[in-house]
Amino acid sequence: MAKFNSSTFGTISGRHGNAVASIGKDGQNILRLYKAPSNPNTKAQITQRSKFGFANSELSPFRDIFKITFRNNKGMNQAVSYALKNAIIGTSPNFSLDYSKLSFAWGSIQFPDDINVAVLTGTTIKIDWDTTLRTEDETPDELNLVLMNADSKFTILREKVAIRDEGTVTYELPQMWAGKKVNCWVFFSTPESNQTSISMFLGLLQL
Repeated sequence: MAKFNSSTFGTISGRHGNAVASIGKDGQNILRLYKAPSNPNTKAQITQRSKFGFANSELSPFRDIFKITFRNNKGMNQAVSYALKNAIIGTSPNFSLDYSKLSFAWGSIQFPDDINVAVLTGTTIKIDWDTTLRTEDETPDELNLVLMNADSKFTILREKVAIRDEGTVTYELPQMWAGKKVNCWVFFSTPESNQTSISMFLGLLQL
């Protein structure tokens, strides 16, 4: 590595042929030989890229939903980051997705201590939950549903289907989903949708 003051070219930086120019703390120009980066195709790097690609592919049906539930355009990025740490299982190239570990929302709103879902007749489901609030004057939160046809990967977001103090709601899924398996998640949000609870997976339902 060589140091020099460039009166001809003034301040220079970046790569120049086989050298890289930068500015030292003392304001002097520094040239050093360019060294190619280490092998980007190590086993660990290939595995990580494969895992990242798998997560993006598997979560792509939820892309628009994540933007809404996380309340920003980077919702997909947040969901993928969470899934990489918590929901992708197995080893390359045999990854799989644990749908029960996906997250669609997180926040400070209290989630009910008890909540469950049941399939009634046809494509109708019923969800019941504990209606206890943190304080007596708290504004009732609203229930939101995220549903995914396990076969077609078609996804549905239904916001504000019921308020917390109702304690129960029935919901009719598309008739074409009869006989199919459906993943179901729920979360609560304020009426303005600016605050949410965590989301919870209620199960893989057989219609």
